[in-house]
Amino acid sequence: MSDWVCELNFNLTAKQWECFKYLQDDIHTEIWYWGAAGWWKTRLWTSWVVFCCIAYPWTRYFIWRKELTTLKKSTYQTYLEVIEAINLPKELRPKEDWQNNIFKFPNWSQIHLLDLAYKPTDQEFHRFWSTEYTWWFVDEAAEVDSKAITYLKTRIWRQLNDKYWLKPKILLTFNPNKWFVYSDFYRPYRDDTLPPYRVFLPAKATDNPHLSEDYIEQLKNADEITKQRLLYWNFEYDDTEWKVFRTDEVLDLFTNIIEARNDTYISVDVARLWNDRTIISVWKWLELIEFHKLEKKTTDIVANKVKELEYRYKVPRRHIVIDSDWVWWWVADQLRGCYNFNNNARPIETESQGNYWNLKAQCYFKLHELAEKRLIRINASWELKDDISLELENVLVKKPDSDWKIYLESKEDMKKRLWDKSPDIADSIMMRMVFELNQNWPIKRYEAVFSQDQ
Repeated sequence: MSDWVCELNFNLTAKQWECFKYLQDDIHTEIWYWGAAGWWKTRLWTSWVVFCCIAYPWTRYFIWRKELTTLKKSTYQTYLEVIEAINLPKELRPKEDWQNNIFKFPNWSQIHLLDLAYKPTDQEFHRFWSTEYTWWFVDEAAEVDSKAITYLKTRIWRQLNDKYWLKPKILLTFNPNKWFVYSDFYRPYRDDTLPPYRVFLPAKATDNPHLSEDYIEQLKNADEITKQRLLYWNFEYDDTEWKVFRTDEVLDLFTNIIEARNDTYISVDVARLWNDRTIISVWKWLELIEFHKLEKKTTDIVANKVKELEYRYKVPRRHIVIDSDWVWWWVADQLRGCYNFNNNARPIETESQGNYWNLKAQCYFKLHELAEKRLIRINASWELKDDISLELENVLVKKPDSDWKIYLESKEDMKKRLWDKSPDIADSIMMRMVFELNQNWPIKRYEAVFSQDQ
């Protein structure tokens, strides 16, 4: 295979040759390759899959992006460049079957172009389960539903791998963001905890000797987020569209110096159907001083833990807010006098009330307001800081509806990007904001009770 690679006249860099080395070894099955713009990420693996098809008859590969239309506009164009660059004779070129999105080589090898966009009617991606593949390749993997990657790992090593002694390989190229790539690949790489079968291959713009000085200069003069991501390869920065929290705001949450007060609060995000964690946050005014995580605990155990913290930190019952959606009011029911938080409740009337879809959106934007003004502080371990940053930077605004109301992406949609992780910590932090929005809620509540008694 190395002889085929040598035919490439692309002036490959040392980093790209390293990627080829991992593609040929017998150890690594997952190669996660990050490269800045100009690194020929798509050309790199498009060439490889073409060579594999030529070298191994009857093998089958797939190339995918989130949307097939994007794949045709970008990846396919790179594929054509590769075919021309290696001077592939016409008798070896594949026939393009656009009805089924399959390229068929004369030796019966195939490349399948797949659309991995999430479909509500196919949540388990069953549409791909009937086909077996030798290897697969993903362009812009960070855009793809993490669940799709998990499922499709089961579809490789099934098409003549044994005959050709081919180790199953997955090659994924991507740009940095705070989705599952960050939590499951970049962070273990940073902390030196990657499993032996997985390799994370970073390539900075400045590592590529073939990039023009003009392009590097443009990056140096770009905005801070673009500069951090594409010039310095800083995964802590993200430019995802419709984000509520900027990266600098989130990072400053852990170092802000704020006003000290003795008022104490507790906010509780209760686990859903035994799948998520219950997160209890203890506050001293706007400083989050303590987290407690309860895994798969019943409502009475959760309630008793809240009571224990209530007593220890002398928290008034009116300063406790508990997630009370669905059946989770059972926890709040054991703590009479607390604030029952319902995500889809109507927004609280305030002097500067925005056009929010529900209470959850309003509280997240209040949290953003305080974070922007550097009026809130979070004390947490290094591990929790990563989790908090990841969750807050994945709070996205949905595009406004016809009424121009502001509403947030659902928790289920967020979990698709975070490898099925639920944003429990962020929700627990967000609920504390209900007291900043509605400082007179106990008075209103007691007035309502009194009027009912009358």
